[in-house]
Amino acid sequence: MKPLPEEIVKKNIIDRLANNDAVNINNIHVHVEGNEVLLQGHVQTYSGKVEAFRDATETARDFTVINELQVHFQPNQPVVSDQEINENIQQYFKWQKSINPLNVQVNVNNGEVILSGHVSNLSESIAAEKIVSSAKGVTEVDNRLQVRSELETKDESIEQELLAAFEKSPLIDAQKIDAEVDKGNVYLSGCVANDPIRKEIEEQALHTKGVKDVISKITVA
Repeated sequence: MKPLPEEIVKKNIIDRLANNDAVNINNIHVHVEGNEVLLQGHVQTYSGKVEAFRDATETARDFTVINELQVHFQPNQPVVSDQEINENIQQYFKWQKSINPLNVQVNVNNGEVILSGHVSNLSESIAAEKIVSSAKGVTEVDNRLQVRSELETKDESIEQELLAAFEKSPLIDAQKIDAEVDKGNVYLSGCVANDPIRKEIEEQALHTKGVKDVISKITVA
């Protein structure tokens, strides 16, 4: 009997997760039904939860991934207090030149971290969330950071900077990419030859001054 598409998607996700040292596939259950993927079970760190979600999302690009994984620390792992988590995160921020810790507020409650305040671009918001995700003792992250440029960048200027960045990249054919900007939000569409090119385009958009969010519908064919 020919495998159902859902079964193929499930197998591909499990294979991807099995090759990720940050997660233990034996503790993760993958359910695929219709256009939804459900991740259940547990991981040992919050960063593992994030990586499992990323793996599933990249493997099943046309599916909605619901991440219900729980963070279960190892029994012999020392308990990290909320104050320690907060202090560690603040220290990590000080080491990052791109993030101004004075503009970012960190609140921790039973391992759940809420980030608030503002950063100058979307890439800084993503960097801050990655730092928090890797901190010991973190069980959940709620990123409420706002992108606030010192001077609000006009959509036309963002489009021009994006086009210039695309043209400088040896990987990107700007003629195949459509980038629309609305109130700082970048909407990408088009078709590229492989995944590294898609990632390069999205990275260029993320690091463009004034960009608040990137919504990518670029396909690979």
